[in-house]
Amino acid sequence: MRRFGKAPSGVSLVEILIGIILLVLVLIPSLTVILSETKAVTGTRDHTMAAFVAQNLIETARNYKFAYLDADQYSGQPDIQQTTFEYALTHQLKEKTINGIKYEVKDARIDPVKNTLAPDEPPILVLFKFAIEYTGTDGRNHRLDLSTAIAQEE
Repeated sequence: MRRFGKAPSGVSLVEILIGIILLVLVLIPSLTVILSETKAVTGTRDHTMAAFVAQNLIETARNYKFAYLDADQYSGQPDIQQTTFEYALTHQLKEKTINGIKYEVKDARIDPVKNTLAPDEPPILVLFKFAIEYTGTDGRNHRLDLSTAIAQEE
């Protein structure tokens, strides 16, 4: 026998709809934040890899003998010129692909610095300037400009 005045023990359609609406109101902003943070992390990863490529080039330059950094001084001697860091930088080390992203060396220059105290002697310092360019996972072009000085060891 059914009693009047007492609600049935099941869940009504209105309660289910209110629950779904509350769930959607919480999940959509959360998903938006998660997606934007994922893009930020990938952008940071791409930039970190560009810095890694740049650091690798700087360390490679520092491992060359000082006399073989600048290719311009051997313009009349192509055999020697092809053993210089500057030649390697424009040929073998010009690009590197990591995680499907191609990092390219652009605007590389190695400039000897004249010794003002002894202008007739060969330079004991070179300035190494270059840029790393890449198209990130965000589809935009990025550029990382770098420069360093390399001194001749005694």
